[in-house]
Amino acid sequence: MSLKKKYQLLLFSAIISVPVVLLAISVLMSIIYNIAFKTKNNGIPFHESFAYPTMLVVFILSLLILAFLFSKSINALLNKINILNETIRKLASDEKIPNTLDVQSNDEIAELIKSVNLLIERTTYRELELKQQREIKKELLNKLRHDINTPLTAVRLQLFYLEGQYNDQTPILESLYQQIDYIADLTNEFNLHSTDTLEDSYILNEEVNIGNLLETMVKKWDYLYSIHSIELIYRPLDEELVWTSNELWLQRLFDNIFQNALKHSKAKKLEVIVEEKCVSIRDNGIGFDITSKNEGLGLKIIEDIARILHIKYSLQSNRNGTLFYFTIEKNE
Repeated sequence: MSLKKKYQLLLFSAIISVPVVLLAISVLMSIIYNIAFKTKNNGIPFHESFAYPTMLVVFILSLLILAFLFSKSINALLNKINILNETIRKLASDEKIPNTLDVQSNDEIAELIKSVNLLIERTTYRELELKQQREIKKELLNKLRHDINTPLTAVRLQLFYLEGQYNDQTPILESLYQQIDYIADLTNEFNLHSTDTLEDSYILNEEVNIGNLLETMVKKWDYLYSIHSIELIYRPLDEELVWTSNELWLQRLFDNIFQNALKHSKAKKLEVIVEEKCVSIRDNGIGFDITSKNEGLGLKIIEDIARILHIKYSLQSNRNGTLFYFTIEKNE
């Protein structure tokens, strides 16, 4: 039976039952009084006897009983609604997925319960599917780490062999060692849960001397820049600048800037300046449209890392060159 018909019937029953019950009680009380008590009360009429107030009390009790019986039906509906509300809230939260609900009727509420059960089953399926995908990504990431570290180990052994034969190339070999260590550290830095976004990565902050970091990076990139006839200038105006951040992720941030300038800027000069509380990197290349939606992956990585490390990042670019400007947002 539908809810509409059920409560139409309940309303009709309430309208009919109240006067019928009151009439039945009054007639019954009058008959009982006339048969059993009227002769004992010297023929006092019913409305003047003790039976009349007794009848009124019975009237009130019968109305309370009717109200209780009718309210039980409404309370049953409200309980179902509250259960549905609580179940949907649990389903929308990060808590454990609730169990499906029992269907005990054949009305609109039952259909709603069936729909909620379908949603629970669908959500459970999606959760299991996502869990399986996370496990697959975790396994692939572990394999990727292994696949990267294996050739790196082989390269280290080959460099060790070359180091014994070419003693005059020690600076170059040391630079290659540093790049191998950097790649290995970067590979191992990713948390197992960071397969989708940078926000999922766990980053350990430490005090980083920005001057020393950028000096090392300038030395690392100087050879490639010289090959492309680009002058790489480093100006440490504040050699004691220290940020509470992560050195490995800062390297990745600045590496992307050096790489973008090398590949796309067509610049003749790149200037790195460490000032009080800030770092600026400027080239004199052709620039680009920073409002374009087709920005490169390198710029997206720079923006994401700056946000994750709480570094205030600004970018200016025109036909006279490009300027990256970084300041730390908070130094905890």
